[in-house]
Amino acid sequence: MSPTVSVPIYQTIYRLGTLYSAYRLIIAFCLTLIFVVTLEHQTAHYQYPSLYFYALIIYTTLSALQMFVLKLYPHAISRQFIAVFCIDVIFLSALTFALGGPNLAIGLLFVITVFAANFLLTKNKALLITLAAVISVVYQQFFGSFFDSSNLNNIGNSALLAFLFFIVYGIGQIAIRRFQVLESLNTHQSIELFKLQNINRYILEQIEVGYLVLDEQCKIVVSNPAACALLGISPLYAHEQYHLATFQPDLFEMIKTASLRDGERFQFESQQTTYSVDIRVQKLIVPQQALTLLVLEDAQKINQKVQQLKLAALGQLSASIAHEIRNPLAAIVQANELNLGSDAEQNQLLTQMISKQAQRIDKIIKDTLDMAKNKKTSFAKVYLKPFIDDLIQHDLQDVQQLIHFEIETSLNIYFDELQLRQVLINLIRNAIRHNAEDAEFIRLHVYQSKRATLIDVIDFGEGISKHDLSQLFQPFFSTEINGTGLGLYLSHSICEANQAKLIYVEQKQQGACFRIECPLMD
Repeated sequence: MSPTVSVPIYQTIYRLGTLYSAYRLIIAFCLTLIFVVTLEHQTAHYQYPSLYFYALIIYTTLSALQMFVLKLYPHAISRQFIAVFCIDVIFLSALTFALGGPNLAIGLLFVITVFAANFLLTKNKALLITLAAVISVVYQQFFGSFFDSSNLNNIGNSALLAFLFFIVYGIGQIAIRRFQVLESLNTHQSIELFKLQNINRYILEQIEVGYLVLDEQCKIVVSNPAACALLGISPLYAHEQYHLATFQPDLFEMIKTASLRDGERFQFESQQTTYSVDIRVQKLIVPQQALTLLVLEDAQKINQKVQQLKLAALGQLSASIAHEIRNPLAAIVQANELNLGSDAEQNQLLTQMISKQAQRIDKIIKDTLDMAKNKKTSFAKVYLKPFIDDLIQHDLQDVQQLIHFEIETSLNIYFDELQLRQVLINLIRNAIRHNAEDAEFIRLHVYQSKRATLIDVIDFGEGISKHDLSQLFQPFFSTEINGTGLGLYLSHSICEANQAKLIYVEQKQQGACFRIECPLMD
């Protein structure tokens, strides 16, 4: 362990040092208590009972004093720990000498001291404490031989105990290295997490949309300045966690009286703020906690954006209509000019041209109005076999011989009947119009997959080029000179309104396939 340590490591060392100091005091007190209780019955166990007793008294006193000093001067722990371990070695050596040689219990206390020194001291200082313990255990036997020659018999036990000290020192160094690696990794991860938190907070501070996260007790877990501004809360509370009732009681009462559901949206007004706030509710499921995210926006700004989008869409629609109508109008004007001074046959041809172009303009306007009306969808159970038979017989009577209808079994879907009729008429007539000249029919194939009921309208023409696929369902896009480009767009919109999909499926050979996917009925 380095003398200059970071704050987290310093705190860890201080906690470990406090625990070790408490351990020393408890051990000293317990050994003193055991000595007093067992002295009369085990006098022979102690070779120098007076030395043993006085060593315990001094050690207990020094341990209590050291704990007191550690509390008063926590920043000088490095020097304190050196003194602590030196005292431990001297004390345990005195006890070993008083008992007449190495003892299992005292030996374990020595091992704990050596191991603890590895965590609380630097590598070199821990090695010095280990060497001091080895020297005190081995050489005290030589010193004891001057008083009693029987001490020479314990040299082997002392050597074994000294060898154990070195093993414990090695194990301790391995453990401390792994601890340092883990501590370094933990510090690195903490720094990275702190950076991410700062980035997230910076992003939240820059966003104009307000975000407010509440726990189950309506305590503010996360908020950003935009949310504080919209709710009339001081920005001082943007990074703190307080109860919502303290700073926005009106919103708290509304949340408590009406249980919020996921995806719910409502307007909020309060005397505390001048804003009319649009609030969207989103439930967040996190481990061991249920949170509620409130997304707050200025309702006035939302209305302004909606109006801007409407104006942009209206402008685009107007430009598209003007572009589509310009060509037939030019043809009508040109035909009208040629009509002057023309003979009866030319007059008839020009009149037919004017009528045809007028019908085209009428169709563009009619399709545009149908698109703008946004008729309400009325779902009903449609039995496809009789429905399509009736459609071919009555609505497609002029081309029914060109339609090859296949259906696997009696299939049902939920769809608005009038809208389904409109989509199929449009797709079938488009297929017939684009069918190859040598093809005898188009295919109308109805079948069921694992996930949906499918209606395929297939022709054998040239198909759709890859260049045009991205614009296929866009309004006013058409590959035909006389097409309005609204038929496929309307069909696509109608299918979406009926919770179905209209997609284009590329064919392996020639032709085109437009597929209606309807979800399976329960």
